[in-house]
Amino acid sequence: MADHDDFASAVDDYLTRSHTGERRRALLDGGGWDAGLASELAGLGWYSLAVPQDRGGIGAPPAALGHVFLVEYGRHLLPGPLLENSLLPALVEQIVPAADGTPPALVDPGASVPGDLGSVAVTGREVVGSVAAVRFAAQAGVLVVVAGTTVCLVDPDSPGVRIEPLVSADPGVAFASVSFDGAVAHTLVTDDGLGDRIRSWGRLLLACELGGLARGALDRTVAHVGQREQFGRPIGGFQAVKHLVADMSARSTGLHNLCLAALADAGGASPPELDLIASTAKAHAADAAVRVCEDAIQLHGGMGFTTETDVSWYYRRALALRGWYGDETELRHHVGAALLDPERQS
Repeated sequence: MADHDDFASAVDDYLTRSHTGERRRALLDGGGWDAGLASELAGLGWYSLAVPQDRGGIGAPPAALGHVFLVEYGRHLLPGPLLENSLLPALVEQIVPAADGTPPALVDPGASVPGDLGSVAVTGREVVGSVAAVRFAAQAGVLVVVAGTTVCLVDPDSPGVRIEPLVSADPGVAFASVSFDGAVAHTLVTDDGLGDRIRSWGRLLLACELGGLARGALDRTVAHVGQREQFGRPIGGFQAVKHLVADMSARSTGLHNLCLAALADAGGASPPELDLIASTAKAHAADAAVRVCEDAIQLHGGMGFTTETDVSWYYRRALALRGWYGDETELRHHVGAALLDPERQS
């Protein structure tokens, strides 16, 4: 794990130098996709961390990705297909990270409440159906389609595939709708449970990213209240402000520690256990990160809502990630059902 910590430290050093101020806000204001940034990160090898060594990767376990998402990506407000480029090549043997950062897109109706995004079915190799919102579908080199227990790969330029870009409320993600009208999958992945593993690890990494967002919002708020003055003294000296910052710190630290514990348990977990671990972490993250960001906005006053302050971007990102693969209400019901059904833990 020391090597993976060194990797996370190198990511932090690089982002501290290169992803600050105007560049960060310009990337976030650019619609969630920047081909130059994706190519830059691919060239640095960031997307190969959890790819097996026999396929040219570093060979870290998927849990190592969580440390980067938790400590670095979320805290530095890094936009782009980080989840898609990092996780899918690690779990799907047929995908190799593209040298130019072109992402695979995960076409998964299960990314939201069942039925809300649509549905997809695969018969033989023929794919039909639609998904109303897919991250980075318009930029993808391959579509990874999850249809029930089937996972298949579809060329986005194939006949029968229609991709329409959407306006995104998430400053870090470009969305598009995807529909299939008899499109032919060029690869059927024969790996039982792959779709469930993709969803569980995706949910856990999003929880980690929310944890990083909470830590980033807290750090900027602590700096702000230490500099902003009223009545001739920093507002951080006022008791009410101290209490609010203490609450933010408690939520952020609790979320950070929960994510670390979840990552430690996830590596050797069975599929039902992994689902429960990831759902628990994401349920807490969806609530805690948004609360921390709301408090950050309050302590920044009116300027907190402007795009010239980073806390507004943290808040928008947290709100967008809150519901992806389940918000706190949906996942608490899911966790409760799992705990009350012993057969789901066997």
